[in-house]
Parts: sequence; C-alpha cells; structure tokens
Amino acid sequence: MTSIQVVNQGEEAWLDLICAVNYTLGLFKNDVTTGRTKAQLNALTEADFLPATFAGYAAVNLTGGAWTTTPGDPSAATYAMQTFTRTSTGTTQAIYGWYLTTTAGGLLRCFGRFAPAGGYDITNINEEIRVTPRIPMRDEDDDDA
Repeated sequence: MTSIQVVNQGEEAWLDLICAVNYTLGLFKNDVTTGRTKAQLNALTEADFLPATFAGYAAVNLTGGAWTTTPGDPSAATYAMQTFTRTSTGTTQAIYGWYLTTTAGGLLRCFGRFAPAGGYDITNINEEIRVTPRIPMRDEDDDDA
C-alpha cells in the first residue's frame, strides 16, 4: 500500500469545494462530548445536538462560497464572525459550542466545543456569543497548529 501526501494547495482546493454549499450555523446547549470516545464523537449526527433556546436565538445561514480558505499546515476555511444576542433577561442557559449542518437536508458536518469546561452561560439582555466558524484540513504530516 502506498501513502498519499496531500499538498497544502490540494487541501485548500478541497476546502473550497466543501465550502461551496450553504450551511446553517447553530449553537448547542447539551454537552455532547463529555464521556464519549473518539469513535462515539465521530458517530454523532444532527439529532445529538440540542439547539439553544434563549430569547432572541436563531440559527444563521452561511452562504456557500463566502468562506476564506488559506493553504498551510493545516489549511483552513474561515467564515466571518457571527453574533448571537440575547434579547431579554431570563433563565441562564449554558451553551457548549457551535455546529454546522447543511442548509439543504440539515445533515451535521462538523462542530466546535467552546473552551470552558461548562461552556458559556447566557442570562441577561444584550449578552452575546460570537462565533467565527473555522474548518481545518490537515493530513498526517501537518503540525497540530
């Protein structure tokens, strides 16, 4: 068996193809990662994520082709920052991260967990959660940057 080396411009080209479709960016309020193995994480589907429900929350549509792709180690696609703003004070909701689904069909493509162990709490009017979606593409020879 031979191994394959995907060069940086190849990674970027594949990211351009992946990011040419429309996605929906959502926030999730359940802890989908704690206690799961790598295999279990890779088997997650859109049904495993509970969307945020705080006042003013709505998932956001991301336009295909509007991503910026950059070759490197790893290559990456980045979308403009999206802001989710609470519109009234109420019960605190923990938000654990963000996820991308295809706009057509609603299939999960990737997700990101926020760094704090318990996610971010959102309680008061005008509190914001800002997300800059980023999809890295690396091969086995890329650094873990």
